[in-house]
Amino acid sequence: MSSIADQASRASSKNSRREPGERCLVVGYDGSDGARAAASWAARALPAQGSLVLVYACRALHAPPLPLASTQERKRVGQAFLDELALDGEDALLDVFAHTEVVDEDPVSALVDSARRHHASAIVVGCERHSRLHRAIGTVTSELLIRSPVPVTAVPSGATRRERHDDFR
Repeated sequence: MSSIADQASRASSKNSRREPGERCLVVGYDGSDGARAAASWAARALPAQGSLVLVYACRALHAPPLPLASTQERKRVGQAFLDELALDGEDALLDVFAHTEVVDEDPVSALVDSARRHHASAIVVGCERHSRLHRAIGTVTSELLIRSPVPVTAVPSGATRRERHDDFR
């Protein structure tokens, strides 16, 4: 059993040699409860020879980058979120081949680009309740449903582990 961090260096060569039928899931991760639920659900739903690509997008969907943070600082924060998931995430995450990406883009662009590069079979994101403003201007999930070249699965943060897993089967 190897950790997410240990596997990252092998991911690029594996992705270019993915066998037909091997499944890749791209997971949006931002440290939220919904994102943690999505990562756990994806790890459990992944078949034996599949792989996860955990993507942290450094920029907000409808906002410019933070003026007080450089690209490198944003990427360090993103890597810290992914490292925390590797240390504190469910055991299912340790049992799958996973690769992490920290991208200085908005979440929708980062997830769509990653899905294309890795020939993913789906994008998995957490689903949270949003304010009226978010619903009016759009959320990552609603934008993904429009722009994604692959199916999008939204995992609710409030569902129990068993409910999330059973719904996929």
